[in-house]
Amino acid sequence: MATPAKLPPRLQHVYWIGGGSGAGKSTIARRLADHYGWRLYATDDVMRDHAGRTTPGEAPLLHQFMSMDMDERWVNRSPHVMLETFHWFRGEGFGLIIEDLLRCPRSPASSSRASGSCPTS
Repeated sequence: MATPAKLPPRLQHVYWIGGGSGAGKSTIARRLADHYGWRLYATDDVMRDHAGRTTPGEAPLLHQFMSMDMDERWVNRSPHVMLETFHWFRGEGFGLIIEDLLRCPRSPASSSRASGSCPTS
């Protein structure tokens, strides 16, 4: 991966969309991508791929999250525990997101935490 100082010019084609759960990131990203013909990179869709590209030692929170069923992820844990153990909030996998985005064609891509995909080959 490129050094942090060299990343901004290489990612100028990426529009980052962030926000809390249920804020509408996916909806806005899809609408923008549809309207402008952009590629859509969605971090939710690459989670399994990222788990396959790391070991439990490299990304323990991601691997724990992937091993849970939906109730274990979203019902049986307190919001505090979710915040403290959610891999993306702790930076796990961010390097993989950057690697993926650097492989995307330089036409605009939209990034959110849900929905869609950007070809990475």
